[in-house]
Amino acid sequence: MDHTQATRRSAELHCLLDAVLPELTESTRRQVSARWRRFTAWCAARGSLALPARPRAVLLHLFALERERAAPEAIDEALCAIRTAHDLMHHASPIDSAIVRRWLEGRERTSTREDGLLDPAQVRRILRAMGDVQLADVRDRALVLLGYVGRLQPADLAVVDVDDLVLAEAGLELRLRGQPMPIPFGRSERTCPVRALTTWTSRARLVTGPLFVAIDAQDRPGERLSGEAVAAVVRDRARRAGITVT
Repeated sequence: MDHTQATRRSAELHCLLDAVLPELTESTRRQVSARWRRFTAWCAARGSLALPARPRAVLLHLFALERERAAPEAIDEALCAIRTAHDLMHHASPIDSAIVRRWLEGRERTSTREDGLLDPAQVRRILRAMGDVQLADVRDRALVLLGYVGRLQPADLAVVDVDDLVLAEAGLELRLRGQPMPIPFGRSERTCPVRALTTWTSRARLVTGPLFVAIDAQDRPGERLSGEAVAAVVRDRARRAGITVT
């Protein structure tokens, strides 16, 4: 399907969405329809197809909503709109792809405060309390941001290798399991996961092997951190920011 045809079919959905969501209230239907319009405009601005949408594009859109500090309800509306549009036009929903499902599962764990995952406000507090002089500061900033953006648990972060991160047009891609997960640029230098990761690998002179490693008393990188060690790093950084993480 070319862009012209896709654009025409996407436009048809703007009126269809209002008519095919009878289980929703009128105000919610309007919100979902508006979210679909926003998603199509977002895709158009980046030269991406909204219908059918690639899972990577959907995930980047969700990242953008998070950076804008969108309410959870707004993200749910966007997900509903994207899924409904694809169902209506008989396309496989990108919401069901592995990378989007993994992100959603992490989001659910975050919302219920399970597994020690951090919410956006906690991440901002931890980063504000973190220095940037010691090598451990540089490592931990990259670790916290990659864990948050990718919704990765400590065991996942522990097995990431430098080679699992590759340059992409919109930042980096994490090729850990299955379909590559995009790691986009952040809105500021201090909260940008791409800048944090590239700064860490440059400062630690890591070109291959494990991404997150121990640092000795002489500020030199050492062996790969275990999942337990990664969890301990996160707990310590949270404690220094006045946050209790289980």
